[in-house]
Amino acid sequence: MLELGAGLGLPSLAAALRGADVLATDWADEAVELLRDNAQRNGITVRAARVRWDEPARLLAAAPWDLVLLADVLYEQRNADRLLELLPQLGGEALIAEPGRPFAKRFLAHWDVEEVADRVYRLR
Repeated sequence: MLELGAGLGLPSLAAALRGADVLATDWADEAVELLRDNAQRNGITVRAARVRWDEPARLLAAAPWDLVLLADVLYEQRNADRLLELLPQLGGEALIAEPGRPFAKRFLAHWDVEEVADRVYRLR
């Protein structure tokens, strides 16, 4: 399983607790370090890496991913644009938690969307 834009990585930590093999990624070194520290403090095995969406070679080399998770990542237009290009290359199922960011409506219009929980969408 892959998480894009993990930040503190709560979805990754929860998935790992349920037995998933997880790679949590973020562009910010600080976020990756905090995620690693939090996982270690809680005895959770999660791989974490700094990955930019415009330099996705590491992610593409491991594709297809069984599941790609995203949470609150559409806060800038450039994020939505890059994800429209990147997500189809990653394969597998994608779930996005989207709290109502301004760029979400246009982004979601590119997908066959199924709401699986309140503001959580499966993208096809």
